[in-house]
Amino acid sequence: MIAIPWYFVDSLEAPGLFGIIYFCVNLISIFWGPYAGTLVDKYNRKHLFLAENVFGATIFLSTAAYGFALGSLPTALVILCFAATFFVYNIHYPTLFAFAQEIIEEKYYGKISTWLEIQGQFTSMISGAIAAVLLSGVIQGPTSFLGLNINIPFSIEAWPLHKIFLMDGITYTISFLLISLMTFVPTVIRNREKGNVIKQFKIGINFLKKNPMIFVFGNAAYFIFVTIMIANFMILPTHISTTLNGSGNEFATCEIFYSIGALTAGLSVRYLFKRTTTVKGNIILTLLGAFTLLGIGITSKIWMVYILLLFLALSNSGSRIMRVIYLFNHVPNQVIGRTQSVFQFINIAFRLTFIGIFSLAFFTERTYLDFYVLAIFAFIAAAILIYYRDRIENIKIKM
Repeated sequence: MIAIPWYFVDSLEAPGLFGIIYFCVNLISIFWGPYAGTLVDKYNRKHLFLAENVFGATIFLSTAAYGFALGSLPTALVILCFAATFFVYNIHYPTLFAFAQEIIEEKYYGKISTWLEIQGQFTSMISGAIAAVLLSGVIQGPTSFLGLNINIPFSIEAWPLHKIFLMDGITYTISFLLISLMTFVPTVIRNREKGNVIKQFKIGINFLKKNPMIFVFGNAAYFIFVTIMIANFMILPTHISTTLNGSGNEFATCEIFYSIGALTAGLSVRYLFKRTTTVKGNIILTLLGAFTLLGIGITSKIWMVYILLLFLALSNSGSRIMRVIYLFNHVPNQVIGRTQSVFQFINIAFRLTFIGIFSLAFFTERTYLDFYVLAIFAFIAAAILIYYRDRIENIKIKM
């Protein structure tokens, strides 16, 4: 997922095409996301993990095989792999959080949500480092990295996409084997519900109608994630390539710095905000994200972008930890998949709006303005949380 956006921006020199692809994938996700939420609440979540890995392995290994046979990949298959991974995201994370809530005791919600973030961001940091090598390769001899002169004693050729996809397919396969060995005992009992997808989805909507402050918090606290998705996948590759004249190595390095910031959030956010509520913590972190987005739009130095991405990741990951803890404590496991799918539906609708706006020539030629717009959006989210803070914190759940 790091390689593909850069492939369109740098190798194909077609950031507009990637914008269209990203729009279409999100448009399909509007329908897939809610359906995925019903699956999360209906089926054994371990089986869903296994199914997503079979799907991912099939797509990537078959695409890689085609690439090895022809020596390269057609753009259509690259798009397929991007879309497939995106659709896996749509079911993987709701399943992951619902599964975590299902198998742990309430007193461990804070610790588990924190460690999920740490584990996820640690692997992202590793993948960012690998991507930096695979996208641009390594040339033997002296080089400069973050202002430091380093002498590299070896060289590595840049990998074509089909080789990267082969490695992706292998990781899906390893994941399937590991998860198949997993055993667990649920701590909550889920009742089997009858009805079609629409009826199942309405149950999640009705729960939020009865508890409107969960709806307000779940969406406002999700706003910063909207800005990150748009910035990382759509704006940052073009901004680095055209505005900052950066390379694929520098783009992948941004991912490393982002992951370091997110990992820092996982290790520290519960301790930094242990004397405050999850709602107040979310407000502070959303404001931090808004100011950071402004900073990225203002600066013309790539090293400053690295530093600002540390804080942007701290904002996003810290906010997600706080949000997950709140939802674990206030949403029953019976409906958490469908509740998350409602939030995801609205999240994707916002993403589609921003993709449409930022695909206009006025914005593609002035990528710094995109960050200003996203910053304003984050400030609005913080304002909503501030306005409803007392009601969100003192909610009484209705079923």
